[in-house]
Amino acid sequence: MAKVPVYDKGEVVARVEYNSNLDFWDGRNWTSGSTGRHLGYTRLKSGKFVLIHGTQWQGERASAEVVTPEEIVQAAARTGHLDDVYAAYPELKGTLEEEEIETPEPEQIEAEVVAFGNGAHATLPKDLLGRKIRYVVVDG
Repeated sequence: MAKVPVYDKGEVVARVEYNSNLDFWDGRNWTSGSTGRHLGYTRLKSGKFVLIHGTQWQGERASAEVVTPEEIVQAAARTGHLDDVYAAYPELKGTLEEEEIETPEPEQIEAEVVAFGNGAHATLPKDLLGRKIRYVVVDG
């Protein structure tokens, strides 16, 4: 593999192995979201994070830049690789605010149900029309 120069504030500070580990399959090509563009990440020995920008365009060369941990997480989230980045760098977990989904308590409404054969007939309030209903048999 080729080595790619790493820039920090316009100055080359290192060279890293090229990778495109943030690419995803768009149905036709491996990409980072734009035709002929690729994206990867790595970490320098100093602990700094690096985003690698690959290109297939004539006259352009791959390069890399030192970025913040938040920028690595954002790039991974945009390309669907957030779990991969968290697995590689567990200390980055919590960088993004994770929304917890609140599961509401199921609404309980009593209705008259008469069982017959292998079915049942239920008389329900009008506000339940068109809603998904789950029957629960309660003894007593």
